[in-house]
Amino acid sequence: MKTDLEKLFSGTLTKEQLITHLVNIVDSLTELVKSGVDFENILLDKKHIFLDHFSNRLVFMCLPIKDNVFEKVSMNGFFKELIASTSYDENDDLQFFIKLHNYLASPRVFQLQEFKEKLTEFSGGCREENDAVTEKHSNFYSPGLITRALALADEGTTVLGTFNEMDEYEEGTTALGIDNWRLPKPFLLEVETGAKIVVTKDVFKMGRDPEQADYASNNKVVGRIHAELVTSDGEYSLIDKHSKNGSYLNGVKLSPNERTKIKHEDRIKLANQEFVFKLF
Repeated sequence: MKTDLEKLFSGTLTKEQLITHLVNIVDSLTELVKSGVDFENILLDKKHIFLDHFSNRLVFMCLPIKDNVFEKVSMNGFFKELIASTSYDENDDLQFFIKLHNYLASPRVFQLQEFKEKLTEFSGGCREENDAVTEKHSNFYSPGLITRALALADEGTTVLGTFNEMDEYEEGTTALGIDNWRLPKPFLLEVETGAKIVVTKDVFKMGRDPEQADYASNNKVVGRIHAELVTSDGEYSLIDKHSKNGSYLNGVKLSPNERTKIKHEDRIKLANQEFVFKLF
């Protein structure tokens, strides 16, 4: 009996379940590399990686064909996509999920052993890999996201932009878990007012022109289309659109029209208007 990795990561996972699955993947990949298998020929596709319940080991597909043609995914990209598509129990350790997401989003050379060590570090260093974990049945969300229901119910919160039912089923997006839940959106928290600005599009325009901008600012020093927040392949970037008064990320001025990656709790300034980027 075999279960593919996509099914293994569906539903709601606790921190302990997620760590156990990830460590199993890392250990299996490490053994393959040590045995001399060319990593370039390993098919990193969760639909084609299986858990053998008899041996409790992962089974990978290797395609040792010269000039083989299949979509190659980097090891970092594989884990990043796996984490981004997984749903978590919201009552579990959220700091662990934030650290894990930010680690994978950071520009670094990905190494399996370092990643395994970080899993232990982020979890607080206390973990029994094979402990049976009782799955909790509660509300959940994916890292970097806030549910539409929570956003609308938050007292005193201003949600800007238009919610469209189809926006939450964007092309290529698969929502795992309970059928009537949808993947929610990241948002910007305006520092001065505390308003939550939900990022509803893959290319989210911010500026002073209400006819062009998805978020329209009343600040006169903000440009008509000052900057764009871009979502692509589970990553988020900020682009300054040649604004007169500049865009800043964590105090550093951005070069015009240059895409710069952002992560959870980064601070963004459009001229003198400051926001905090939130994944949830």
